[in-house]
Amino acid sequence: MRNESEGTDRQQTDKEPEGKKELVSRRKMLASLGMAGVALASSGLIGGALSTAHAEPVERRKKVKDLMVENLLVYTTIADLRALSSSLDIESLYYVTDPEQEGMFRYNPADTTSADNGGTLLVSTSGARFERIFDGAVNVKWFGARGDGSHDDTTAIQQAIDAKRGTVFMPKGKYLTSAPIVVQTGDSLVGEGPESTIIEKTTVTAATLGTRTMWSAVDNYNVDAVIIALAPNNDYVRYLHIEGIMAKRGAAPETLPKNASYCFYAPRIYFLTQKNVEYRHADTGYYTVNAWMVTLERVSSRWVTKGFVCGDYDAQGGGGTSHTVTSCWAGACEKWAWKINVSYSNFIACGADYIGYNPANPPEFIYQLRGVALTLSGCGTEEATGTLLSVYNIPSIGLSSSVNVVGFMTYNYYGPAAGETYAVSVKNSSMLTLTGGDMAIVGNPGAKFAEITNSAKLFINGLSTNRDYLDDAQTVCTTLGEVSISGAKMKSLTNGQEKRDSYSTNGSINIVGAWNKGLLKFTDSTSREASHLWVDALGSLRIKKGVEPTSDSDGQVVGEQNVKRGTSVQSADGSQATFYIPHGLGNTPNFYNVIPASAKASGIQHVGADSSNIIVYYAAAPGSAANGLIWKWEARL
Repeated sequence: MRNESEGTDRQQTDKEPEGKKELVSRRKMLASLGMAGVALASSGLIGGALSTAHAEPVERRKKVKDLMVENLLVYTTIADLRALSSSLDIESLYYVTDPEQEGMFRYNPADTTSADNGGTLLVSTSGARFERIFDGAVNVKWFGARGDGSHDDTTAIQQAIDAKRGTVFMPKGKYLTSAPIVVQTGDSLVGEGPESTIIEKTTVTAATLGTRTMWSAVDNYNVDAVIIALAPNNDYVRYLHIEGIMAKRGAAPETLPKNASYCFYAPRIYFLTQKNVEYRHADTGYYTVNAWMVTLERVSSRWVTKGFVCGDYDAQGGGGTSHTVTSCWAGACEKWAWKINVSYSNFIACGADYIGYNPANPPEFIYQLRGVALTLSGCGTEEATGTLLSVYNIPSIGLSSSVNVVGFMTYNYYGPAAGETYAVSVKNSSMLTLTGGDMAIVGNPGAKFAEITNSAKLFINGLSTNRDYLDDAQTVCTTLGEVSISGAKMKSLTNGQEKRDSYSTNGSINIVGAWNKGLLKFTDSTSREASHLWVDALGSLRIKKGVEPTSDSDGQVVGEQNVKRGTSVQSADGSQATFYIPHGLGNTPNFYNVIPASAKASGIQHVGADSSNIIVYYAAAPGSAANGLIWKWEARL
């Protein structure tokens, strides 16, 4: 049984003119459902996106359905709502029935200035503002985006973003755009996955956003890009989130000329997160100039000229810090896969496949690494050509790079490009540490392992490769370059200068070995003459020049290799007054001494030396005696 008030409401409603008879009291609706229920009715049960309906109790969902069935709302279209010119009841709710734009609206008499944005706020010819009631994300289809692969959805997507009502959701579909999509601070763009939600820019049209300044740097935003993160003057884009989409230029790699184009372009940004995103068919897939506090997870850049630019020290004010990049991939890139110009950052399990495949546009590098405390862990490359790791300084800020690469692996790495020599290049006071991993070079006999130049340092520990990096011909140091291999081999060369650097440590270095294992070999880089150093069974440090030792007692004890001593026994014929004792030093000694050890040998007048002998002079010839002259002698260089 209905109560009196309910009957009165129904009688009054029955008397209202056509067009008003399906109105229901908004106060009664809100009291019955609560705001969550109205939002549910708008988005959860009638075509909205990212519905919360499945989280609502069964009783509430049934109640909302019952109210809908009872025709307690005004059913209308967006066009009819915009055409309303009569006086409006502030207590009324309107349900828009346009396909894929369905939803509940309410009249807001307090709003007289907001513009019609096509999706969450509609303005009638009388100037009335109708606000969409929803809970959750903004759906681009509310704004007229179709995602059908044939309609230009640029305006609809941009209106959804510019509504600034929270996360913008792009349902499964191919969304064609004719101009860059612009995102700013706080925006969130979410799709259903890179293979499901695709933004395809179909033109080479550049943005007309002008420039922005940051300190003395000037950033140009008039670029051809699929997505542009636009910063205000003297500020960054902050807290931007992109997830579950593919952004590409053209349907195929050669559909549009790449020119100087981008998929994602963000000169100044921090607190950026991207997850499950793919970029395709641009000159550069992912590009930032100055970026920090960045998290990328499963982001890929494919069929582009340049894969990733994470901070760009070659641009004004470039660089960045605090990147965590996990399971990201650059594939089918012509010039490079990764240009990483950031500090105290970690790149984990990232890849670079099919790099430098176009001989007409040879690669510059595969990984360029510039930054302080920059770490790559478990990364690698497959089917690639070009300088594998390029590490050098940062002139714009006056810093040298320090990079750690742990567990790096290659598969079908074909070495540096034509005209290049080295797989690894460390320059200009920078430092690279390679720990573990497997870095093999396939089918390029002229390729060498590494160059270390201009006071740079390379440290190798436990790396496997098919190039003998212990060989000076494979690991080449010039101009005070230095390499340390497992702490056992240090070398430094200064382009022919006499000076050599020294290795110093505050701790101790323990080398365990013997004459036939664990010895140290030192080779002159010009003459290729070698010496071998080891500790014998008695604990003496021994050295042998030339070929390797053949026994533990081979060579000489260090410190005595320039000292010769012995006993010389000679005969006298009664007429010879000068005698020669071979010393074997190869050069004229600086010190020499002869002590008579027999009666016949006494009476020495003086002693001299040349490069072969110690010369003993007597004033008078000793008397004739077979083996009667005995001397103890010593000579030092």
